Amino acid sequence: MRRIGTPRLAWLLALLLAWSPFPLAPASASDAPAATGTPAVRPDAEADGADEALGRGLDHERRRDWSAAIETYRTALERWPGRTDFRRRLRLCELHFKLGKRYHDASFRTVLLRLPREQASELYSEVLERIQNFYVDAVPLEPLLRHGLDNMEVALRDPTFLKLNATATEPERVAWLREQLKAMRGKLGVADREGALALALSAADLGRHALGIEATPVLLEFTYGACDALDDFTSYLTPDKLEDLYAMIDGNFVGLGVELKGASEGLKLVGVIRGGPAWEAGLAVGDQIVKIAGQAVKGLALDDAANRLQGTEGTSVDLEVLKRDATVQTVRLVRRHVDVESVTRAKMVDEAAGIGYVQLSGFQKSSTEELDQAISGLVNLGMRTLVLDLRGNPGGLLNVSVDIADRFLEEGVIVSTRGRASGQSQVFHAAGRPRWRMPLYVLVDRDSASASEILAGALQDHKRAVIVGDRTYGKGSVQSIFSLRSAPAGLKLTTAKFYSPQDRAYSESGVSPDLRVQARIAARPAADADADDAEGGMDESLIGDPRFDPVLAAAVRASQGETQAHASAR
Repeated sequence: MRRIGTPRLAWLLALLLAWSPFPLAPASASDAPAATGTPAVRPDAEADGADEALGRGLDHERRRDWSAAIETYRTALERWPGRTDFRRRLRLCELHFKLGKRYHDASFRTVLLRLPREQASELYSEVLERIQNFYVDAVPLEPLLRHGLDNMEVALRDPTFLKLNATATEPERVAWLREQLKAMRGKLGVADREGALALALSAADLGRHALGIEATPVLLEFTYGACDALDDFTSYLTPDKLEDLYAMIDGNFVGLGVELKGASEGLKLVGVIRGGPAWEAGLAVGDQIVKIAGQAVKGLALDDAANRLQGTEGTSVDLEVLKRDATVQTVRLVRRHVDVESVTRAKMVDEAAGIGYVQLSGFQKSSTEELDQAISGLVNLGMRTLVLDLRGNPGGLLNVSVDIADRFLEEGVIVSTRGRASGQSQVFHAAGRPRWRMPLYVLVDRDSASASEILAGALQDHKRAVIVGDRTYGKGSVQSIFSLRSAPAGLKLTTAKFYSPQDRAYSESGVSPDLRVQARIAARPAADADADDAEGGMDESLIGDPRFDPVLAAAVRASQGETQAHASAR
């Protein structure tokens, strides 16, 4: 998914809690509903189904449709977790997909690929240094090198990589280089960063000898490989990706105010920011941009198409949009400054019972102030009980989640973090001056992650709120953003893990609700959800309406029951 805009840049070393693009592992048996009356499936039928899934995945691979192949293998692994061939194919396709994303990133091609050999060497060495000094766990160098060699194996099969970087592409030359790198992979063993850099440079020299590849493309594959070897949340950030991340943190940028994903006909809108140019023009979630400045979008990579939408403040772009009702609309949008609101809804849902509802979509710099203003407004309307909706909230800034929890807690630990580097192990306490004391219900689902889990977990452990919905995502790690001195780019590195007030690890287990409601209605479309499906494509007018939202309805009923119980006690 891409948010279209150019943020204002700032020098930042921040603790970032970000949602992962990878789906959560299937729920454990204790979380799954019991099956009743399900007929047994014959083993041969199961095998046939697995083989059919493998065939579909291989067909996607032959068409180089890596995203479709990845989805096929992930779905297959949920059903057949013991099939190691699915796991191998999935990892291979993910490497291909990531390589394609890199080479469709304009800043990767125009900035990073043009680095001289010496600067690319310094970049790789600096990334290794950051990992050794700051990564949450001590990591040997061999796995980082092995992933770099794996990246090169995939790159040598990629037409774009070879076209841009190789002067000779005869199959026998490519095969010779692959064999040399395979032999190198079989005898890895380095003592320090200098040894790791020497090995990467040796691979680069082989690439130059065999195919005329300059050192920089090879060293970049080793750089990305080192990051990919760690976890799903660590990543090397190109200049454009770094700007996107700052935009998310700051909550403001110059652009059109849309969030996009690739779709069959063009670019599908999975988010339209209220008050932005697209919102004012009447564009909505589920619409598809099919032409940009008269040029068809179908067939373009997401980053390529999205880059055509970007531009400087005050410039315009003409779009042809396929609406959800199949009509076509032509609009001219002017790029301008857009503020991203993290409080996306605030209203009374039961005036008689005094129940208010606030939807929080992220944890950015302005979120605490936005939430205070929303709650104050509802209190003025007679709110006595608050329902806080964190469904679909991927997280954001650690300090903001702590600040918001502090608004509700009398005392005690909010969250603790533990890491190897100085300053990464901390315990955050409530200040003891809570601003809001009303009864509180918090809605969560499997897309509630990271900072959302910190807030929900703290309120639950202190029995300050009733958690309603489904088990949360289970992302229990902190990422720090490092600006790199060797190149105009950044590193998002996992530097700590976080724990609840009762010292529960959030990783993988997440936060289990007090009141479980399995109906899953995301508060906002998830990045990888199709806007037409039941989870991501809910009519926005229905969100926050207990008549159509069973999770919210359950919270309202629980609140009404508690109010009646208190009244009876009196």
